[in-house]
Amino acid sequence: MNLRFRDLTPADLAKLPKIMNEHYSIGEERIYLHLYNRKKMNWFLSEYDPTKELFFGFYENRSDGISSGFCRLEDILSYSERRAEWEPMVDGKWIPKPAKEIQLLQGYINTVTAPSDNF
Repeated sequence: MNLRFRDLTPADLAKLPKIMNEHYSIGEERIYLHLYNRKKMNWFLSEYDPTKELFFGFYENRSDGISSGFCRLEDILSYSERRAEWEPMVDGKWIPKPAKEIQLLQGYINTVTAPSDNF
């Protein structure tokens, strides 16, 4: 059975680690929650602040590619208001792992962590 993201309770989300003040080692973040939809979007969520309803993690969509940073709960839930193929779903088979071990994120992490050749 597939679980919609909007069906998670505040208690479910509160199980995620709290947002840290600093994020120095990109790729070392442990991803605890993976969401996806039929539009080939992915959310890899690492941390959550229930007071601010704010996530930290990695986000992928077909037009913008992959990014990392903060995302509001409201922003993810807004996809549920569109047609069914936009509905964020919880990956029930997800096993928590470091971001650098997720194949989809490896290119982005390598680009961000590689020294710049602009000099």
